[in-house]
Amino acid sequence: MPAYEFSVLVKVLPKPELSAVLKRVGILLLDKGVVLQKIQNVGTTNLPYRIRKEGVYYKQGSYFAYAFTGSPKIFADVEDACVCDPDILKYGFVETYKKYPESCTLEEELRPPAFRTSVLKLLEDGKKRKERARPFYRHIKEYNYFDVYM
Repeated sequence: MPAYEFSVLVKVLPKPELSAVLKRVGILLLDKGVVLQKIQNVGTTNLPYRIRKEGVYYKQGSYFAYAFTGSPKIFADVEDACVCDPDILKYGFVETYKKYPESCTLEEELRPPAFRTSVLKLLEDGKKRKERARPFYRHIKEYNYFDVYM
């Protein structure tokens, strides 16, 4: 199953009410059959613009991120529930990608730049581009002072 992140922007609330909102969202996701991996508090900040919800403008909000694995078929149901929730200002799903471990290139990186394969490849590419650019300028003749004025 693919991994997703559900980002939620909640209006600034006291701790008991905030925990109730987070619990509601978590239970909503769990009821849809997802596997929650973590809940992350991103922080409370000033919003980049005012957000209006139920006739009230909000300038601050708390960001939270739910990391989970599950089916994308639940997105519509969760969004419908979040629209009706008066404490949630914004929400959204993002697909997260697993980073595969790269092979260790420490030995290659510790070599002097002139001997690294990546630098040698860049130098070869530069030579090829330079050779390709020369035919374009062949018709231009270089003049010196004696050709023009003598």
